[in-house]
Amino acid sequence: MLYLILSNIALIVFFLIYWLGLRKLTFFQWNRWFLLGSLIIAYLIPLGLYIQVPMPEMMIMEIPEIAIGTNQQAIDANQVSANHWEILSIQTLHAMYWLGVAIFSVWFLYRVVALLRTIREGSAKGSFSFFGKIVLSKELHDEDLRQVRNHELEHVKQGHSLDIILLEIFRLFNWFNPIYPILIREMKFVHECIVDEKHADNKVAYAELLLAQAMNTKSALLQHEFSNNSLLKNRITMLFKEKTAYKFKATYLLTLPASLFMLFLVVNCKQEEQKAEPKVEKITLQDVPEERKYEGTLIDNPEILADYPGGIDNFRKFVQETYTYPQAAIDAGVRGKVVANFIIGSDGEISNILITEDLGHGTGEALIAAIEKAEKWKPAIQDGQAVASRFMIPLRLDLSQQ
Repeated sequence: MLYLILSNIALIVFFLIYWLGLRKLTFFQWNRWFLLGSLIIAYLIPLGLYIQVPMPEMMIMEIPEIAIGTNQQAIDANQVSANHWEILSIQTLHAMYWLGVAIFSVWFLYRVVALLRTIREGSAKGSFSFFGKIVLSKELHDEDLRQVRNHELEHVKQGHSLDIILLEIFRLFNWFNPIYPILIREMKFVHECIVDEKHADNKVAYAELLLAQAMNTKSALLQHEFSNNSLLKNRITMLFKEKTAYKFKATYLLTLPASLFMLFLVVNCKQEEQKAEPKVEKITLQDVPEERKYEGTLIDNPEILADYPGGIDNFRKFVQETYTYPQAAIDAGVRGKVVANFIIGSDGEISNILITEDLGHGTGEALIAAIEKAEKWKPAIQDGQAVASRFMIPLRLDLSQQ
């Protein structure tokens, strides 16, 4: 879902660049490729979510927080309730999304069937093309018939129907994005401008033919009509507009910094997520005791993490049951979090226990004592060899609810 949100935001940004900076230019082929290219790039940018950038900071695996002295049953109940509603909300969003996809798919198929029926039966008034099929109005004669046929044949040669179908397919899976109806309409306008520019030898006569055909043209489906009321005014305006100076093609370069900036934001957000809690960035190698009494090579983020007999939850339970709440801390009524870092050697032994957050009154020392009593771990594995790795465990202390 995040991928869809980011890609649609990127598409909106690109379309705004087009609408505000490129739409009035007479580089119609360039506009066509810009709209298609921005569609593809918009859906490539969120792939930055899956780019793993090496991080020089120390990586410390965090064990889920342990609570001592609080109403743990109430906390667990609240957590279960929160998780339930979170899962329910996600399932509802997914159901709504796929329902929208289904509705738009049915609508798309209906329009395709209606268009194929029109192609089979012919058109009494309007003229249009769809892929290799060209339907000409039965009211056209002589020169007008030749002009309209050449116009529609140009649509076929340039594959304009493929552009529209591509946009419609993307729209099926991004139906919630309000930009798509405007984008499809704009693409059809660009297609018409491309063909108008190539075949309007006599601009005045061509404009008159457009007006005459527009009087009896139905609303657009998926085809390219020779004349469409909704696009007519802008088509005639562009038909008589002076050609844009070549130097203004540099405007299309706006896409490059916009793309790079959005990719940077996506990748940076991913890295910020990786660096956020539970990783302790303030801890550096200098914080490790000088004796460094552990076996093996110390590896951050190993291929296979170290594990406690019975699992990490069993280690949490052991520390929770073993921890002795210092009397001095009880008397002082201290509340808060105590955090300890430690190293699991390649032999599974715990060493180098270091308190990085402390509440004083012996709370840190009591946590060290509890951790030291734990069993040997199953060491981490890197390249098939047992290695040493770092862990961090937070302990929440609060007697106020007892």
